[in-house]
Amino acid sequence: MKRFYLASLVVLVLSVLLVAAIQYDPGYMLLSYGLYTIESTVWVGLAVFVGLFLLCYSLVSFLRWLINGRAILSNWFGGRGNHRSQQQTTKGLIDFIEGNWQSSRRILVRAAAKSETPLINYLIAARASYLLDDSEKLKEYLKKAEETTSGASVAVGITQAELQLRSGSYEQSLATLQRVRKNVGKHPYVLFLLKEVYQGLNDWRELLALLPELKQYKVLTPEKLAELELTASKKSIIDAAKSRTGDTSVELHKLWKLLPKASQKNSEVVAAYAEAIMTLGDMQEAEKLIRKQLTKDWNKQLVALYGRVKAEDVGRQLIHAESWLRERNNDAGLLLCLGRLSLRNSLWGKAREYFEISFKLEETGDVCAELGRLLAHLGEHEKSNEYFQRGLMLATNGLPELPLPDKH
Repeated sequence: MKRFYLASLVVLVLSVLLVAAIQYDPGYMLLSYGLYTIESTVWVGLAVFVGLFLLCYSLVSFLRWLINGRAILSNWFGGRGNHRSQQQTTKGLIDFIEGNWQSSRRILVRAAAKSETPLINYLIAARASYLLDDSEKLKEYLKKAEETTSGASVAVGITQAELQLRSGSYEQSLATLQRVRKNVGKHPYVLFLLKEVYQGLNDWRELLALLPELKQYKVLTPEKLAELELTASKKSIIDAAKSRTGDTSVELHKLWKLLPKASQKNSEVVAAYAEAIMTLGDMQEAEKLIRKQLTKDWNKQLVALYGRVKAEDVGRQLIHAESWLRERNNDAGLLLCLGRLSLRNSLWGKAREYFEISFKLEETGDVCAELGRLLAHLGEHEKSNEYFQRGLMLATNGLPELPLPDKH
């Protein structure tokens, strides 16, 4: 209140002084421009100048307020638009997760124009199109995703490759991933998808070549990586053995040398390789490889193969196998192997003895067939037929009880 009275007093004093100054000397001011002249007192001219200044200042302030007001209004409406777009995008994502793919795609595409992340809108819309089996819309939204966001080619490529993989289009997915790799290098998820593609194509050689990168970038756990390595090694050998292009024997030997060390020490892989080279007639290398592996790891499949492989010195081969019998005299598979090696050495009685002991320990189709064949050649046809029949029963997992004609 005091300030108001003080300000009023100051204004009153200044007004009195101004009036006194005007009365004392009003002054004289002349403005001339061309043929026009303006005459006035100094105080009137000063008042006009102040009035013009205040008018210009007010006009500038008004224009500034008008421009800022429009910007504020625009930002307000824009903010509301972005907020609504974000809400719609969220709703579209929820619909996608809940499996409402038609609704999800419609909402996401509609909200993409004002979305701060149109890439996500179009990529999810593309996935929804895949689930709706709409290939045309899938391509359209992947294209829009790449066009609306710079640097999105990798994300779009990965999405496309993943969807191609899911649909079983392995060749197309491989082509897409190879294109993506040129831009992104050794991306872990790209490597994972490549692994899936090679498995789908049964391209075990390429998968073997990919294994070092899978290991380096820790794409799989050590356990899964080891399992994959053994599977790829074993199946690549089987595929190479079936191949009829070039020299199969040379290709197999090259492949064996390229296999990881862990695979070369694995009994299942050794068995696959030994069986493959046996088929090609390389019995000597197969015998040495099997015998060496059996001293490190006792494996039934390798024992069975050792009974089939023919060493250069079959007598020495039998001696090697019989040395294992000291610690494994109840191993039916080893006894079957010894019976076969005895046949290879023309030791008919010893072969029969080994086969019969093996049969007592475990009745298998193989030992029944071997006894039936041997006894037939020894003239014991009745016993031979009994073993053959027993072997057939084992092969068929038993026959149901059915009426049969009387024996003649």
